[in-house]
Amino acid sequence: MRGVLLRSLAVLAGGAAVLGGILYVASTVDGRPPVVERIGLTQPSPAGPTVALTTSAVEVVFSEAVEAASAEAAFRIRPEVAGAFSWSGTILIFTPTERLPLDTEFEVSVAAGVRDQAGNEMLEPSEPFAFVTIGHPTVVASDPEHGAEDVPLDTAIVLEFSTLMDTASVEDALSLEPAAEVQASWSREQLTLTPIEPLEENTTYTLTIARTARDGAGNPLGEAFRLTFTTALTDLDALTLVPADGTEGVAVTSPIAIVLDREVDPGTVSDDLLTIEPEVAGSLVPAEAPGAAGMQLPGQRMLVFTPSDQLAPNTTYEVTLAGDLAGTDGARLAAPISWRFTTGSPLSTLSNQIVFLSDRAGVTNLWAMNPDGSGQRQVTAELSPVTSYAVSPDGRTLVLGDGARLVLQRADGSGREILTPQGVLEFDPAWSPDGTRFAFGRADAGTGGGLGLWTRDAEGADATQLDLPEELDATPAPDPSEGSEKERTPVLRAPRYSPDGSALAFVTDDGRVGVLELPGGRLSTAEFAATSPPAWMADSSGLLLSGLEDPAALRTEAGAPLPALDPVALSLTPVQLGSQVLVRMDRGARTLTEVTDDSAIRPVVAPDGSWLYIAPEPGAPEAGGGLWVAEEGEAPQRILDDAGPAFTWVAPGLEPDTLVVARAARTADPGGPARAGIWVVDLSGGRGRQLTGDGWAPRWLP
Repeated sequence: MRGVLLRSLAVLAGGAAVLGGILYVASTVDGRPPVVERIGLTQPSPAGPTVALTTSAVEVVFSEAVEAASAEAAFRIRPEVAGAFSWSGTILIFTPTERLPLDTEFEVSVAAGVRDQAGNEMLEPSEPFAFVTIGHPTVVASDPEHGAEDVPLDTAIVLEFSTLMDTASVEDALSLEPAAEVQASWSREQLTLTPIEPLEENTTYTLTIARTARDGAGNPLGEAFRLTFTTALTDLDALTLVPADGTEGVAVTSPIAIVLDREVDPGTVSDDLLTIEPEVAGSLVPAEAPGAAGMQLPGQRMLVFTPSDQLAPNTTYEVTLAGDLAGTDGARLAAPISWRFTTGSPLSTLSNQIVFLSDRAGVTNLWAMNPDGSGQRQVTAELSPVTSYAVSPDGRTLVLGDGARLVLQRADGSGREILTPQGVLEFDPAWSPDGTRFAFGRADAGTGGGLGLWTRDAEGADATQLDLPEELDATPAPDPSEGSEKERTPVLRAPRYSPDGSALAFVTDDGRVGVLELPGGRLSTAEFAATSPPAWMADSSGLLLSGLEDPAALRTEAGAPLPALDPVALSLTPVQLGSQVLVRMDRGARTLTEVTDDSAIRPVVAPDGSWLYIAPEPGAPEAGGGLWVAEEGEAPQRILDDAGPAFTWVAPGLEPDTLVVARAARTADPGGPARAGIWVVDLSGGRGRQLTGDGWAPRWLP
């Protein structure tokens, strides 16, 4: 009995101890009231934890779980804002029903009386939490600053906003005048606008951002932003020297000219600005670029020294332009400009010469050389780039064009005469086989409408319009300015006499090819958008043309010079280049026959009746590619497939089984640009010999 009693007492004592511990713990926890550990914002702005975005909510963090109703009843916000409560564990979240007002001070607190789950009440109110909402976003800094001057032309415009912005809305609201293409990039609140091309010099730019630009919370700018700055005035600079520095073989009839990057102040021009050794008499004047060059580059941007007499042949001249020259904006040369060139000796005839176009002297002109590449010399000395030329059958007279006017001169440079009257454009000259006349196209210089085909005699006189049927007078064409149809007279281009002189082929810029029987006889036409001049068969039975089905690529702008009738000058796309077809039109026919399955451009016909063409290759420069030859009834064959520079032009040679070609180095060509230029190809041996390092559109004259 005594043992049982002792065991019972021990159990009672242990239970009492456990119960006492429980009561102690319970009394300790339940007796501690809840407290507010922190009040804060769910969406503070980058400016700091007490600056709120207008979409922000307020969160209250309690030390323990509390009764939601008591906490929500104790929540205070001043000024009062309607909203709703939600909970996340011990965190009370107050979300305003509407955006908080901008630029407003608020105070949040929690009053006493919040009860925890055990019924303990918070005896003291929380510490108040004060915050302010953001104002309208603003641009707080810019580089360059407003009103800045002498800003570099390649400067990036940097804008610093007061807060994170909706980048798309800012870029949509932004404008720059005068217009300039810029690339936008962001780094948090900072926007950088980098010009794609240098800004115009000495120009005041205005950058504006409309109020439609918004911050990340959707708030618009308080007011439109406006920044003005003026770019620096750079030094007067020479863009082109004529003849170019180091050129050899310069024509003795060449002027000496400087093309500048802005208009010249005539008051700063005098003869003593230019020094030439050996001394050359002449006069220096400011001038507008002539012909087509003047249409594309208006204003007096040239200084032209015209010698009183021809330059001496085979003589090296050293030229210095003094630094006192100024532009109309006051800019001056940073330093004198000096260069040198060497003249060649003129030719009385271009017979048995290889002629080609080259810009080696600064401006594209006609050059000539012996068939072995020696004796390279400049034939024409125009200040507007030559885009087409025609040499008389005796090689003593030539007509050249720049897309706006025609110039007649002798092979030695003498007798130069501008043929084209004011108000019209003349282009695409071609001599008759007997050398008595040459044909050309004419268009209105203002409207760009065609004015038909014309001829002049060998002396450049007696301009006569060819009679053509009324079907070529006008065709409907869209008016881009009014979006309507109007009557437009097509431009007739690239007249070419048949070898026997009894017919004249031509093409139109609305997608037709015609053959006119001479004199003034029957006309046959076919639908075709030629991108190269017609090439007559050797027996005059028909002609070859390369081109497209869509004539849109041939249209030119009104009042602009006509580009050469060539795929590169017409700026054909790679897809259009790959779609070129080679067709034959028999004399008197109104249908065309496709003669190759591959794309083909720049066809020519050899005296033996075979035809030659370039098959353009993707990525090859100047629309170059493989060189092919074909004969009637036989499959085309590739010539000189040596993996060297791409072929760009081809013409028959005078010697048996020879061709003269132009080549352009591919980017990946290990020979590089040194292998480009004019070559002679031996068909019998399958070999090529390079004659020049530049040039295009070659011909080997009889």
